[in-house]
Amino acid sequence: MAETRGIPGTRQTIMRSAADLFAELGYRNTSLRAVAADAGCDPALIGHYFASKEALYDAVVAETVRPAELFREAIGRRDPGAAEWLLRHAVTDWGDPVQRRRILGVLRSALDLPAARERFTQSLVPEGIAGADEIRLALISSLLVGVMTSRHMGLLSPELAKDGDSAELVRALAPAVAALLVAEPAGGAGSDRSE
Repeated sequence: MAETRGIPGTRQTIMRSAADLFAELGYRNTSLRAVAADAGCDPALIGHYFASKEALYDAVVAETVRPAELFREAIGRRDPGAAEWLLRHAVTDWGDPVQRRRILGVLRSALDLPAARERFTQSLVPEGIAGADEIRLALISSLLVGVMTSRHMGLLSPELAKDGDSAELVRALAPAVAALLVAEPAGGAGSDRSE
């Protein structure tokens, strides 16, 4: 088995197989043996790259759900243009059928298991982001997950649901995301409601 360790691309092949199986079966029903069979490798090789099924799932989440650094930049900019920039990056992933399937698989696994849900949630918020910014990102994430799921289920109008041309969807969502990105914290400037 030692000769197969370190073959270029093996780790990525394992992760692709795991992502596909998590998408199809969910976290709970995906076994490391099934991942190894799909990847065409010995199950022991998975242990060489990943300490556990949980570690493999963490790696799949990190590669599949990639908003943390995008969110950090968008929060740092705090301008309405950051919303469109963020949305264009998000809907690019939705337009790729393989990536969309994997994202939905990660979400399915997050619903399936509390530990998977916690890992998914942690992947959305960059390190060092807390307080009001963390709440903003949680709300933006919820909005994006809801829209992506609705789009996948065919609940959106055809103009917003079509793959390939996401400009209309970005325009429709941008004001809501911009409002969250540039919102003043409670008690901050603009919070005086007296008339």
